[in-house]
Amino acid sequence: MASTALTVDVARKSLLEKGYFDLNDSTVGDRVLEMEKQGFPYLTEYGMDFCKQFAFDERVRSLLENCLERCSLGHWLRYEEFPGHVECFRRGGPKAGLRVLVVHLLAKGSRVEYYTFSHLHDLVTTKGRRSLYEIPKSELERVGSKPEVKDFPDGGLVILDARLGFQIDQGYAITFLFATDEVVANWAKMILPYSEGLRHKVRELEMLSTKIRLNFRFEGSGGTGG
Repeated sequence: MASTALTVDVARKSLLEKGYFDLNDSTVGDRVLEMEKQGFPYLTEYGMDFCKQFAFDERVRSLLENCLERCSLGHWLRYEEFPGHVECFRRGGPKAGLRVLVVHLLAKGSRVEYYTFSHLHDLVTTKGRRSLYEIPKSELERVGSKPEVKDFPDGGLVILDARLGFQIDQGYAITFLFATDEVVANWAKMILPYSEGLRHKVRELEMLSTKIRLNFRFEGSGGTGG
């Protein structure tokens, strides 16, 4: 327990100050490769097991509960390499506040640039080609934000503030977004095909934390996953 608490304290400090925390988990790459070979079946029983293993990993859950207190898994998608483009999921700097955290599961051979301290500034952004905000390099230079380049030969697990600028130079990141209630209320729900097996898997996820909900809805039903 003391070890987990120490990890959470260190991770929280890094998130607040630098904007991201690398869990240095080299076991991720093989599992991501398995997911790739399966064709990325996110919204399936297999996908829910994958989600449970990583997005609801005890270390991730502890940090989410510590930083956001109550939140929901609101978004789950794969983002491929996009060199030359610094992106962020949320803008607004201090005014926007820490309300969304991103979990990056990096494929083997990925390289990502994380622009430290950029989450602490209200930067000028433009709407990017893949529904994210893009940050001009001139803006990052203006506030003195420099990239920390991270190579993931065996894959990796990184948690970042959604306001932080990042650039995927190589590979891809399976990406989970966790947001506070007032933020996720404006997001569309992820639609799941109904099956008893899938409903059981979702219920397993729900039981992992009383503070983390799921922004799911089963197709053809009024029920949600949270």
